[in-house]
Order: sequence, then C-alpha cells, then structure tokens
Amino acid sequence: MSVASPILVDTSVWVDFFSRSPGVAGAELRRLIADAEPVVLTGIVVTEILQGLVRDAKKVEAFLAQWEILEPQGFATYVIAAETFRLARSQGLTLTTVDVLITALALENQATLFTLDRDFARLAPHVPLKLYWRL
Repeated sequence: MSVASPILVDTSVWVDFFSRSPGVAGAELRRLIADAEPVVLTGIVVTEILQGLVRDAKKVEAFLAQWEILEPQGFATYVIAAETFRLARSQGLTLTTVDVLITALALENQATLFTLDRDFARLAPHVPLKLYWRL
C-alpha cells in the first residue's frame, strides 16, 4: 500500500521500532522504510526519542537525520495547536502541548500521523487528522 501524503511517525512508533523486541508498529515502520515510503519527523519527536535513550544516542541520531523534518510554518502553527487544545478540552479530552503541536504540524503538512498514542485516535473525530494506524 503506497501512501501519497507524508507519514509523520510519532515517538510511540519509533520507541517500538528501536526496542529490543519490536511489535507490529515497529515492523510496519521497517516495511515503510524498506519500501521508501515518505516517512517524516518533527523536531519534537526527534527530541523525545533522543532524550529517552540510554545507549547508542549518536547512532540513533545519525539514523534519524536521514528523514525530512516538518517545521512549524510560523505563528499559525501555534494558533492551530492552541485551537486544537481548546477544541479537545471542549470535548472532554485532555491533550499535552506536545500532542497538539504534533497535530498542528500534521495538519499543516497534510501528513498522515502514524502513532500508537490513543489520544490522537480520540482527537481524530474532531479535527481533520489522518491516522495511519488505528488502535
């Protein structure tokens, strides 16, 4: 299955990918990479991955450096993030600032979000967020 839009891979999937015993999500990310699908990252995700490492940080850093980084497009990115946070809260959902920033970057770039984080699945019915991975 080829995906036309960029696939923004969330920290949860990368953690599975790098684990000693990867699960289904880690295996799917390996397939996406092998098939040269349009995998992308954000700076927030890179930071979360690297700050959680206890070994091989430089090796992982070099590995992650090969993918495009989605950058905030300016003030509007943060407005979208805040609006998403308020909308989620009005629907009884509590999201982190990191999650709404990732959502804003995905929305701005028409990216499909590949995640294991159930908060995104709860958010998706309320915003036009495309999810690659449904839990």
